[in-house]
Amino acid sequence: MPWLTQLASVARKTGYPVTEVGGWKTRGHGPQQAVQGVVCHHTAGWNDRHIVVNGRPGLDGPLSHFWLQHTGRIWVVAAGRCWHNAPSTSSQHMNSTSIGIEAENDGKTAWPQVQLDAYEALCAELCREFGLPASRVKAHREVNTGKPDPHSINMTTFRGHVAALITHPGTPTRQEEDDVPEVISLGAGEDQDVPASGEMAVSWHTEYADDPPGHSADGVAIMAATARWCIVDGLVKVRGLKPGSEIDVAWSRYDRDGKEFDDNAWRLSFRADVNGRVETSVGGQFALNSKNQLRLRVINPTSSDAVVEKVTMAKISMFKR
Repeated sequence: MPWLTQLASVARKTGYPVTEVGGWKTRGHGPQQAVQGVVCHHTAGWNDRHIVVNGRPGLDGPLSHFWLQHTGRIWVVAAGRCWHNAPSTSSQHMNSTSIGIEAENDGKTAWPQVQLDAYEALCAELCREFGLPASRVKAHREVNTGKPDPHSINMTTFRGHVAALITHPGTPTRQEEDDVPEVISLGAGEDQDVPASGEMAVSWHTEYADDPPGHSADGVAIMAATARWCIVDGLVKVRGLKPGSEIDVAWSRYDRDGKEFDDNAWRLSFRADVNGRVETSVGGQFALNSKNQLRLRVINPTSSDAVVEKVTMAKISMFKR
């Protein structure tokens, strides 16, 4: 079987957002020899697409054909063979005979419904494309005795939903009215300075959507009227750094008035590329309530002033708790 260059088109049939990782059509450990099954995984971490693409110490990437973000966005990683299941207890689910999907999850956090729905839809479209029954969709733990993933998913129920979608593609397998989130979609709208040895909270000058409304008048804070579980998907672009220097990006919670720092719901370090730029996704999931607020902070410990670019954006989906 040749390189699976149709995978992006297959993923788009799900109706969920799809991003093609640069170079995916020629990425792999040689061509994919056959597709006789699909193996479902969790990544055991967050914001770890780069590991699936590039690998980790002792195991070169790509590690799967897809990385499924917690927001339901499908990232197409590779068209060739991937190191995602070995040793396999099934001849139909070896690296050379199966497609791997790595779903972003730390192995203990509850799965967002939108991610589960996208997971099932992707498996169904892969089955349709390669002529597989839903029974060929397996958890990693079902075809590898040393693995626990994907955690907490009842695969019998999962395969039942996949089978329904194979027969009736595009039909929601489950959707309650209360599952529909409130959505806040924001853009920086203009370049914003981050001083050397300093920090800033991104001010959102552009509102694409503000259902609750939850975007405060000061332009910085995001607020929930009552207890909400938030799933965040966004993009931060920073320029003006020295190549190789590091900055931190954080989703931080403050008290309702914004005067007292509570904690960092999500914070990671990023290294500038050879052009002195950082471009990174800013996903995460965490709780908000009527007593706090959320801000996106950029912390610059370097000796160079930097700029958060105007194309920086974020989408916050708020679910009832």
